[in-house]
Amino acid sequence: MLYLMYLIVSYKYKEYLINSNIEYLNIENTKISSHIDNYKRTLDYLNTESYKNKVLKEEQGMKNKWEKVVYITSESQYTKFIKTTEKQVADTDEEATQTNIYDNMTNFEKWIYFIFKKDIRE
Repeated sequence: MLYLMYLIVSYKYKEYLINSNIEYLNIENTKISSHIDNYKRTLDYLNTESYKNKVLKEEQGMKNKWEKVVYITSESQYTKFIKTTEKQVADTDEEATQTNIYDNMTNFEKWIYFIFKKDIRE
């Protein structure tokens, strides 16, 4: 009699474990499927022309033919970028020659140049 009771309880316990695992897996499957659906909607949005157009406008400053772009800046920034004086032209020429110096250097030579202001390529 005791053995039969033991068998009944052990089978019921195993059945409970199996059912609880099945329930857990069903819940996880619904969560995963909802995440997949969410990601699919996100990917669909990212592949639309309107999103691509938005990204191009934000990152690359592009605009459509019918649009007009207005930049609002302070007067100092306006004069900095619009008016060119001889000093600014000389500064840009000097910067251009410095960037050419860096182009042919290795990383080690660049660090030596930055730290000690010596060109060791010679």
